[in-house]
Amino acid sequence: MHIKSEAYIEKATKLGEGEIEFIVSSGALDAHGERMNVDGIDFKEYKKNPVVLWGHDGFNLPIARTTKIWKDGGKLMARAQFYLKDAFATKVYNYILDGFLNAVSIGGMVQEWGADGMTISKLNMKEFSVVSIPANPEALVANKSLDGNQTAELRALANAYARHILVKDGGSEINKEIGVLETLVATLKEVAFSETQDATAGVNKIETKRVVLRQSQVVVQQAEKVIKTIKLKENL
Repeated sequence: MHIKSEAYIEKATKLGEGEIEFIVSSGALDAHGERMNVDGIDFKEYKKNPVVLWGHDGFNLPIARTTKIWKDGGKLMARAQFYLKDAFATKVYNYILDGFLNAVSIGGMVQEWGADGMTISKLNMKEFSVVSIPANPEALVANKSLDGNQTAELRALANAYARHILVKDGGSEINKEIGVLETLVATLKEVAFSETQDATAGVNKIETKRVVLRQSQVVVQQAEKVIKTIKLKENL
C-alpha cells in the first residue's frame, strides 16, 4: 500500500547556493491519524533515484535532488540541492528560506503496520516532497462557509466539465478508472457500516479502524489516479 506521511520542517538551514538541510520530524501523529516509526523507514531504493518533488507530482520534473539522507535521534534528516536553473524550483527554494513553506511529505510503500493499527513500523520510501499544506481535515471546514447558491453553482460547473471530459474520452480509459473508484467507494461504505456493527458487537476496534483506514487510502489513491488520467488526456 502506498502512503504519504506528512511532517513539518523544524529547521531549514542554508548551506551552499541552492542547498538546504532539513530537520524533518515525522515521529508524531499526523493528520491522517498515523504515526511513522522513523527507524523503520528504508530509503535504500530511494537513494538510487533521490528526487525531491513538489506536492508528490511525479508527472512533472523534480525541483531538487537529495544529496544526503540519514536518521538522527528519531528524526529523518535530508540535505537537498535545488535545481536553480528552473524558475519554479528557485521559487520553492526561496519560499522555504523565507519561511513561507515549512511542510514536507514522504511517500512510500507500507511494509508493516504496528500492533496499534496506526503506527507504520516499516516503510519503503519512494519519494520526498515539499508541500504547501499537509493533509489536514480542518482545511475542509472552509467549504462550509459557501452558501447554497455558491455550492449549487460549483456543482453545476463541475458536472458540466465532467460530462465534457467523459464524452471526449469516448467512454474508455477515464470511465474505466472512475468505475474502479465507484467500486472502491461502495466497498468503503460497506466496510464503514460493518465497523459500526463490529463496535456494537464488541469486536476489536483497532483492527476495524485499521481496515477502514486502509480502504480509505485505496480510495484516495484511485481518486488521484483518475485525476492524473484526466490531466494526461487534457494536457493540464
